[in-house]
Amino acid sequence: MAALRVEVDEELIEQIARRAAELIGERSESESKDGWLRGADRIAAYIDAPRSRVYALVSARRIPVHHDGSALIARRSELDRWLVQGGGLRT
Repeated sequence: MAALRVEVDEELIEQIARRAAELIGERSESESKDGWLRGADRIAAYIDAPRSRVYALVSARRIPVHHDGSALIARRSELDRWLVQGGGLRT
């Protein structure tokens, strides 16, 4: 099998790297604004609470989560709205 050798100009490599960084940044921004959190551990980390608290809130139907099979999932925007409205406070 013969090796294929390609020479690429350094400026082209820089352009590709810059564009890749832009795309990654755009993706990260959109995911951080309203992405899904999957699993009690990630939800707990997002709301800065222990995992047991997440399960207690789910059991009491006081937190905006959904189920994907047996996994808990939540949208960041729904959790943000819930927190702003005082949903995380103990009653």
